[in-house]
Amino acid sequence: MKMIEIHNHLNKIWGEIFELNEVLREKLRPLGFKVEPVEEVFNAYIFLEGEWREMLYPHPAFEIKPQGELGATIQSFYFVFAVPKEKITREFIVEFIKKFPQSYIYGTENFLEDIYNHNFPRNLDEVYEKIEKSQEKVFQLEVEAEDSQDIENKLFEFIGLAKKYKILEI
Repeated sequence: MKMIEIHNHLNKIWGEIFELNEVLREKLRPLGFKVEPVEEVFNAYIFLEGEWREMLYPHPAFEIKPQGELGATIQSFYFVFAVPKEKITREFIVEFIKKFPQSYIYGTENFLEDIYNHNFPRNLDEVYEKIEKSQEKVFQLEVEAEDSQDIENKLFEFIGLAKKYKILEI
């Protein structure tokens, strides 16, 4: 492990998150969202080598109100939105997973148990059935991307999908 590579990678993700925060603050306001400042997020988990692992170190992220967060870990850029169970339909899940194959779906209470995990994908009917039978009241829909431009593009695709299915409170 070379310290300079770690240093450069951390500077890259923090720098890009600060830039993305400024850009999205302007682009999302007309759509009814409020973008909060970048913060250090603690007590998060990252999916590495086949399992969720606790991150004792902070990573950069910011809230996209209502219901969302966008950030970066050492692994990828991501956004995640909390969606009430009653707003999730089979049609939405099918379109979400097809549009965002690099995604996760998990509950807010038992967040380490995946309903959908792109590393070990389930078929779409099984995903919806697990949501339907779950005791969770709210689900997290998380999408990953390689870089900040890709996550910005995917965010706007997600917002379009969310509006189509009326799953966000905007």
